[in-house]
Amino acid sequence: MIGSEAIAEQAAEVFRLGPVVARPAAVGEAWSNQVFRVLTRSGRYAVKVLTTTSREALSTGAAVESAAAATGTIPMPTPVAAADGTWFAEIETDHGPRLVRCHRWVDGTPCSAAPPSPAIAREVGRSLGILHALRLDGGDSSRLPPVDLDRWHRAAADASRSDLSWAHQVSSLTPLVEEVADQVERLRQARLPLRLSHNDLDPKNAVVLPDGRVAITDWDYAGPVLPDVELVVAATSFAGGDGCADVDLVRHFVTAYRDAGGDATPVDPDRTVVEAGKIDWMLRNIEGALHPVPGDDAPFRHQTAQELIASFADSIVWLRTWATTIRDL
Repeated sequence: MIGSEAIAEQAAEVFRLGPVVARPAAVGEAWSNQVFRVLTRSGRYAVKVLTTTSREALSTGAAVESAAAATGTIPMPTPVAAADGTWFAEIETDHGPRLVRCHRWVDGTPCSAAPPSPAIAREVGRSLGILHALRLDGGDSSRLPPVDLDRWHRAAADASRSDLSWAHQVSSLTPLVEEVADQVERLRQARLPLRLSHNDLDPKNAVVLPDGRVAITDWDYAGPVLPDVELVVAATSFAGGDGCADVDLVRHFVTAYRDAGGDATPVDPDRTVVEAGKIDWMLRNIEGALHPVPGDDAPFRHQTAQELIASFADSIVWLRTWATTIRDL
């Protein structure tokens, strides 16, 4: 078995971090990938073992991250280059070769563990405004990923054979998922202009620093977005969530965004279906609950799958409603 110590040692070698001097600590707030806090003689680092194997997608994310860092005005962890000069390296894990990234560790409180506040909303809104003001060309909406209906149907079929109490709800969502897929496909065919941006800006990917600034983390999946949709999703995420967001916090976020040069207007409620089409996280938890993997957090998968299934239909309505509200602010 390749444990955390072996992962840390490999990462220290490929990123030239120096000798590891303490047992690496797993970061509990990491949801999609494994993250370890690694202490070496040269400092403290966040080492992330990535689930994706697509260097092309990750390279896009690294390019967006570099452009954001170059502004000097968006707080963010400092990336560490591998020995070959790239931002990725390959190490061996129990699941075979995996890509890893490394950043300087930042002290602070994850926004997912901090109560929403005007200060946090303004900080993150400002950073998103700066990022959108770069106007990084993301091509057109044909680049947006289609909804993976084949994967959904497989999960629904597996769930129908399961004895989990909530499994029947997966199949009941199939007509709505198919409708979302059709709407996303129409947006893809419309070839709307996209920007390159963070693409996953929510409280789990932001850290309140000791000085009150908010560092934006986890740029690995940065890529093409509809900027008005990203604004709606981020503003509501940092205001308590789309179903219970505080309109005053949303206003703080949007005002700071616009003051920083963000120009994602007008907000089009019809486009928010793109966010509903991002069912990968829901599927990952459904699949993880139906087919447990040794070492995975099975209770977390079960709970998250149930929550996402239960809120899916409402979230579509909430995002459309908030898009209209933000358009009129």
